[in-house]
Amino acid sequence: MNAHPAASLATKKGSWIPNPGLLISARSLAESKLVLASGAQWLDVKEPNLGSLGRPGLDMIFSILDLTIPEGVQVSVAGGELTEWSKDLDRSLAAMLPARCYLKLALAGCVGTEWQAIAVRISRALLRHSQLILVHYADCERSQSPSWQEVIETAKALGGKYVLIDTHDKKSGGLLDHCTLPQLEAMIHAAKQLKLGVALAGSLQLAQLETLSTLQADWLGVRGAVCRDTCRTGEICPDRLRQAISILPPRPLIGS
Repeated sequence: MNAHPAASLATKKGSWIPNPGLLISARSLAESKLVLASGAQWLDVKEPNLGSLGRPGLDMIFSILDLTIPEGVQVSVAGGELTEWSKDLDRSLAAMLPARCYLKLALAGCVGTEWQAIAVRISRALLRHSQLILVHYADCERSQSPSWQEVIETAKALGGKYVLIDTHDKKSGGLLDHCTLPQLEAMIHAAKQLKLGVALAGSLQLAQLETLSTLQADWLGVRGAVCRDTCRTGEICPDRLRQAISILPPRPLIGS
């Protein structure tokens, strides 16, 4: 497959070309090694059996983080729902993450709570405030999670670098069942106005990646799309992983 048209747009030396990168969620050491070998530029660690942002066990998280991860590869850990986060996790997970590792936290059930104060506490436990990625659920009414505007304003106030749009209830459809392309474009624009990068996820299908890549998102995240039988709780399929990489090929650094 030819490279995405955006790949021909060069930017200043040392910056990324503007086609979105591919974020792949892995649940095990074996899957993580497969993702790293594929050339994907963002390795995400999560346990899909525990929900949309299911947090793996600490042993699994740190065994994966002990792998040799190339400098140009981003890495993140799903921290689960903020409402389930304990102060013990400030010490045993947040404070122990390497500075290059992002922590994703979702906000289901946060409406009507003082969730921002908890987000501040977790952000302060990290080595860098920019490591915290707040997750907005596109099905926010169903999941009782904050609005996009609340999420991006809080992320900006906390010194965040990225925000993620995902879906909470995987049985209620994927991202494009909850948001139109113009709506996503407007949401991305609002985040960019605050100088925040945006990742899109939420049961994205391989057939949707090219269309979504025309938006100004920085990253597109998949799990089920690269699993056997497209089941997010199954195992990553090498053939489907290669297909995803062919749609969104790795982005070389200009002049590197």
